[in-house]
Amino acid sequence: MIKDLHEAEKLLSEYSGGYSGAFLAAEEFHAALIDKIDDIEFGNQTDLSELWAWFAPTCAWDDFVGEEGQGLGNRIFARLDRWRKGNQ
Repeated sequence: MIKDLHEAEKLLSEYSGGYSGAFLAAEEFHAALIDKIDDIEFGNQTDLSELWAWFAPTCAWDDFVGEEGQGLGNRIFARLDRWRKGNQ
């Protein structure tokens, strides 16, 4: 999943502006995603709920990236959804 998250971060870096829930612009979402990836890679993050919400259908990822990143977003969300169901 880390590889896909890095791919998502790279794609998201190409976007600017917009709005989605807690994020006032794609740049803000991009910065938060970088922080979250760092947390995961350095073992500081075991709760992936926030990522799950960002990549859920019709949420932040879809709002900012849209159709171009749909396959990647769905793949990430599917993994996060399996994690979430296993931790409930």
